[in-house]
Amino acid sequence: MDTVRLDIHVPEGWACWIELARTPHGTYAGLAELSHLGIARCALVITQQLSWESAIERATVRADHFVRQWMPQRSPRPAPDAGATTVPGDA
Repeated sequence: MDTVRLDIHVPEGWACWIELARTPHGTYAGLAELSHLGIARCALVITQQLSWESAIERATVRADHFVRQWMPQRSPRPAPDAGATTVPGDA
């Protein structure tokens, strides 16, 4: 099986590549890796797809989903005000 490595479009700060191979049964399968700011964050297994295009589409959808799920959790949060005291029930 020959493999081909392609880059997948993802938001700025992210990188994604996929390696696809044609199986002996004529389907396509592979592995994708997502990295954020140069650090590997996720490996995606692309199960057998009937066509080359559907394998790339599957990888693109899964990568996009991972990035969307990652971003809100990793966005900077405002630092709590060290001098503020919160009393339950106070508004």
